[in-house]
Amino acid sequence: MLIRVVIKDSNRIVCEGVKALIADVNDIEITDFYNTAEELTRRVRLSLPNIILYHSYLSNADDVAEIKKIANDYNKARILVLSLNTQESFILKSIKAGAKGFLTKDTTRSELVEAIYTLRSGYDYYGKSITNILLNSYMKKSGESDGPLDKQLSVLSDRELEVLKHFSESYTNSEIADKLFFSITQLNHYSFSNNCVILE
Repeated sequence: MLIRVVIKDSNRIVCEGVKALIADVNDIEITDFYNTAEELTRRVRLSLPNIILYHSYLSNADDVAEIKKIANDYNKARILVLSLNTQESFILKSIKAGAKGFLTKDTTRSELVEAIYTLRSGYDYYGKSITNILLNSYMKKSGESDGPLDKQLSVLSDRELEVLKHFSESYTNSEIADKLFFSITQLNHYSFSNNCVILE
């Protein structure tokens, strides 16, 4: 099934570059570019995308507000943020606003494609460095909770602890799946949400 992707970015060259980067992926198509969030929310129902690639330059409160507006106005698509900003506060605010994926601008082509596939399958996706930041935040938060960290982690199975360990070492989803001998679909049951690790 074809995955339709639109890009919100004011830089046409960047949009064309992303399109060229994944042009040989047969089941992913970049269907439109939008200069502003306003233009996107006004016209998005014409292109009916599955994924919205939101390119964040300033990575500030305005971007968070735009992500929230897009998520509220068109909730049939999943938002994938591409940003230079790896500050924990911006990442978490973006996720809370409605972003389902987050990549840094040094992401690879293979990771971008993997993120698109993962989001289309209904799961969240965070790049290697982002996953590490979120995991460290979770571990810190767990350590500051009422019980000791060991107690917080005691409910996890050995397999779940293995996944957490590899996440903390910044391995990608596909690398972890290879190491633990299971599929990406199985791995995607391990996801981040609201600054907590959800093990389904």
